[in-house]
Amino acid sequence: MLWGIIGLSGGGCWAGDSESDRATLRGVEGMYVIVEELEPEVERAGLTRHQLQTEVELRLRQVGIRVLTKEERLETPGAPWLYVNVNVVLRSDGLTAFSTRVELNQVALLKTDGSLVIVPTWSVAYTGSVGSLRLSAIRNNVKDQVDHFINAYLSVHPRSTGSATPSSTSPRSNLVH
Repeated sequence: MLWGIIGLSGGGCWAGDSESDRATLRGVEGMYVIVEELEPEVERAGLTRHQLQTEVELRLRQVGIRVLTKEERLETPGAPWLYVNVNVVLRSDGLTAFSTRVELNQVALLKTDGSLVIVPTWSVAYTGSVGSLRLSAIRNNVKDQVDHFINAYLSVHPRSTGSATPSSTSPRSNLVH
């Protein structure tokens, strides 16, 4: 059962981070951010959905990626949204199992029948464990995955001379710019 909770049960569509996956990010001029709800016991332990939502949106804005409102998303081609999912299992022995996934979803048109479908076009996932007193490591894992997304996004959205770039004082200043 634990493997199903932390995402090792198989199934699901994993877009990945290949060149063709990155190509699906071209033309995406912004995105709505959705961080999945966390279990109440995880929030009581100190890892909150609100905290993650704020950190993800701030990180995107810091590098010049537009964060859309829900209404703006619906009016944007592809209706893109960055989905952040964190599953945490707090165990009584002090070990915390977790899985994290960051993916960009878009609405796409199927050539076969012309129907519109929602598909993840880019994603990265991680499964691991930490001590229950180190939930900040899960936050750092999400930050790393968001930075991975930012690198992928910026690789197909080169910055013009004079445009905003990430702060040189940022701990994650290795981003493409």
